[in-house]
Amino acid sequence: MSEEERRAGRLALDQSDDLSLPRDLLARAGLQPGEEVICETGPEGLCLRSGALRKAYAEITSACNLACATCIRNAWEEPVGHMPVERFRRLLDGLPEHPVTLSLAGFGEPLVHPHFLELVRLARDRNTRVEIITNGTLLDPALVREVIRLGVAQVTVSLDGGDDGAYAAIRGLPLAPALKAIGALVEARRRARRPMEIGVAFVATRRSIGSLPALLGLAREHEVDFVSVSNVVPHTAEMAADMLWQGAAWASSFRSGSWRPRLDVGRMDLDDLTRPALAPIWDRALTWPPPGISGEPRRNTCRFAHEGMLAVSWDGRVAPCLSLLHAHPEFVNGHWKEVKALAVSHVDERDLKDIWGDPEYRKLRERLRAFDFPACFACGGCPETETNETDCYGSPFPACSECLWAQGIVLCP
Repeated sequence: MSEEERRAGRLALDQSDDLSLPRDLLARAGLQPGEEVICETGPEGLCLRSGALRKAYAEITSACNLACATCIRNAWEEPVGHMPVERFRRLLDGLPEHPVTLSLAGFGEPLVHPHFLELVRLARDRNTRVEIITNGTLLDPALVREVIRLGVAQVTVSLDGGDDGAYAAIRGLPLAPALKAIGALVEARRRARRPMEIGVAFVATRRSIGSLPALLGLAREHEVDFVSVSNVVPHTAEMAADMLWQGAAWASSFRSGSWRPRLDVGRMDLDDLTRPALAPIWDRALTWPPPGISGEPRRNTCRFAHEGMLAVSWDGRVAPCLSLLHAHPEFVNGHWKEVKALAVSHVDERDLKDIWGDPEYRKLRERLRAFDFPACFACGGCPETETNETDCYGSPFPACSECLWAQGIVLCP
């Protein structure tokens, strides 16, 4: 290959059928020397991307100031605690040299941590991108200004209801405090002229789904940047009766054309003329890309393995994903399942960059990316899947065939 072809980014197989990639092309793709490279084939051909750690969910506390109806605490007996500042320092010191996003999120409310701002400051002093997922009820104006000043990149406010009735049914308090926090964030961002993203996370249930249009109206009124609509993970019988995804999970096991035809739609204006015509396509065909929904794969795909993410609990355990961070029950696929936690290491014992590069952990991520698990949602629940320890294929722990995150049922901002 000539030097001109290399500079243009053209590639060619050499005599041994090996593919040689120019260094400058690798650099433009964000690939560093010695870094794990994921090579996959798909409908569009060969895809190469970095296998580096890109995002860590840091559960700085498992405590919360609310007692929501959909919370995992309704079904577990794990201790509640805050991540010590020194452990958080070790977590930061162990991050790779390349940029990694730190999301202060997990199964607690990060703002109840007694040293919350100190932890944010420590991360920002290292120029680490910081995101926060919060219920918003503790975001007073002074705290909002400090979050803006420290340069937090994104704040997602959990807003599980678009009106007082739906919100109170889940949260047990009025909607106003959370809306006030969103308004304060937007106003402080405007005044400070900081490029912070502000979003809303909505967990859809039978009790709350009717308020989704109102919530979208609130999102537009408050000028937020995005809305993430997820499903409830049912940890109790009451929560199982409130879920909206039993049929959707079953349908995700099949090719889209096997249950309704795909309709490719070009982008067009949504107005009084087009909206009545476009609305029925939701019932009659799959659209690609779906209107207003990411076109990323949402079936048999471990986003944590594919996108370079992991999770760290308040007590320092490192898990491959949020689902495996704590042991918990789930009502899934028509039966109760005990999801056992998996700790691949501990931040007190090893740096995150070393944990990520561990050969056994790399093999686990390869297995999760391949997602060679049985199609449990097509078959239905059975005794082989009463835990995530194995399945009818004899898969080793963790057996993730019924993972709600991998089926696009549960989303994490």
